[in-house]
Amino acid sequence: MRRVFKLSLISIVLFNVFSVQNTAMAASAPMISTWEVDNRSTLNNERVISKSSYKISAIYPSNVINAQGAGFPGYRGPGQMVVYKQNFGRTTGTNEFGKEAVVENGKVVKLTGANSLIPKNGYVISGHGSAKKWITNNLKIGTNIIIDEENKTIIAYTTPESFRFSAKEKIKEAEEFFDNAKKMQENPGEKKAKYYIKKAKQDLRKSNRANDNMAVSYAKSSIEMSKIAINYSLPYIENELKGTWIRPTEKNIYEVRRTLDSMQAIGINSIFLETYFHGYTIFPSKTMRSYNFTEQNPIFAGFDPLRAYVTEAHARNMKVHVWFESFYVGNKHPNNDPNSILSIKPEWGNKNKANAAKQGYVTHPVEHNGYFLDPANPEIHNFLVLIVKEIISNYGVDGINLDYIRYPSAQKATSAGYEASNWGYTSYAREEFKKLYGVDPINIKYKDDMWYKWNEYRQNKITIYLSKMRKAARNKAVLSAVVFPDYKTALETKQQNWIKWTNGDYLDAITPLILTADDALFEIMLKEIKTKISSGTTVYPGLFVGFMEGETEDLLKQINVSRSLKSSGVILFDWAHLDNKYKDALKFCVFTSTCK
Repeated sequence: MRRVFKLSLISIVLFNVFSVQNTAMAASAPMISTWEVDNRSTLNNERVISKSSYKISAIYPSNVINAQGAGFPGYRGPGQMVVYKQNFGRTTGTNEFGKEAVVENGKVVKLTGANSLIPKNGYVISGHGSAKKWITNNLKIGTNIIIDEENKTIIAYTTPESFRFSAKEKIKEAEEFFDNAKKMQENPGEKKAKYYIKKAKQDLRKSNRANDNMAVSYAKSSIEMSKIAINYSLPYIENELKGTWIRPTEKNIYEVRRTLDSMQAIGINSIFLETYFHGYTIFPSKTMRSYNFTEQNPIFAGFDPLRAYVTEAHARNMKVHVWFESFYVGNKHPNNDPNSILSIKPEWGNKNKANAAKQGYVTHPVEHNGYFLDPANPEIHNFLVLIVKEIISNYGVDGINLDYIRYPSAQKATSAGYEASNWGYTSYAREEFKKLYGVDPINIKYKDDMWYKWNEYRQNKITIYLSKMRKAARNKAVLSAVVFPDYKTALETKQQNWIKWTNGDYLDAITPLILTADDALFEIMLKEIKTKISSGTTVYPGLFVGFMEGETEDLLKQINVSRSLKSSGVILFDWAHLDNKYKDALKFCVFTSTCK
């Protein structure tokens, strides 16, 4: 964990130039306490429309050592509110289960989901659980923010100027979006986009001249006009994959038809159907039965969702890719099902170094308290390949999308708990490695010469598994893999060497998980991927804006960036989190051939 230190502010400056990085106070600045902020009806000579506060769990680097966040991405623990300053690093490093607000000069300038870029003249507010809810409910673009470090409190308040600020930013965003999209392709919605940008500017001018109540109304109207302009700015492109991951819940053919009709209505042309997940197949599997495993996920008893989806999707000219959880078998205790994979084959379970000597099953506290299989064991490879062969032979699917094709997440190497958090310390792997190199990996310390051999061993085991899947799917189904875009982190914490895969003809495509709603970070991450893979590898970025409850414009901006970087389409994560606001934006123009 990075060095932390204590800062104490006697008072808080209530001007927009306030930043947690500023330690000097202007002599003329009014000194106002947290209590006074909570009880004032005006600030900065403006009416306060709303205000709220929330306790901070930790500030990095600053005045709190956050033991609760140890082992979690970005050191943000469950239910915590964390503030990240610029000298923490380039990004917050958080996962997709939170909400973040980027603050510059005392105002929220961007709302994101995870792993946000930390600005030089500001900071990022990040929340999980109840803290996430507070951010969602109280922080908007233009919200004024005060960080009371002495009392470890965030104070948020809005004024009419907050709404005008948001309107200005949205107009700027709409103009930039329109110009960038226009450079890439002809746009039938160009005239309408220009019209609504003009309307947005008119309403902003009215807001500047109006009293408080009308100023807010006109500013809100300006924001909405800019949003409509953005919807018209991004045209339809026919030959691109427009996909979504989906975990099926349908129990009959009629429900499947309704789901596919809804997808087709917004332009989805490819579905990534979760077919093997949590150690169960959604279809009655002969392979599972041959191992004495539970033949089919019990929730689908008497119905074959895979058959229904393939039949109905193909009738609509939609593609079906099997979303396949390779080495993850869910968080249900194996003993709850005597025919679960780990109940029948407990030796297949993976273990981390900290629990290598533990009898029984080992769960991963950060990955849903779930259980994992051992990628080193060839018996497991053969079992999983047999399931995929069964699917390809019997269902005529268009693709196989391999997820969890990695080891369970370890902490970063800079963490004190890195070595103990590494996985793969199973009896099979330890015995085989000892035969190869004469040392039990349990005795290898981080940075020992043999540590790199141990990493290489685990990375190669996943690549061997992938090569077997390649052989099973070649010329029969498109083979893709879910990867984490930060290559160094993927290699260091998950033993996932996707550069080797993409440069060695192991697969046809990758579906990187872009775990952010920040379009700037999205572009950085996608560009880095493009520089590392072979030109023959197709890229379908996985967009998490819906899952992170971002703005609809964030989703459209990521699609625009994806197109500008010559990707072959996008996949939305996931159908269950694609609220109507996103569906409406997609069918406006970008995913459907005729604009509204």
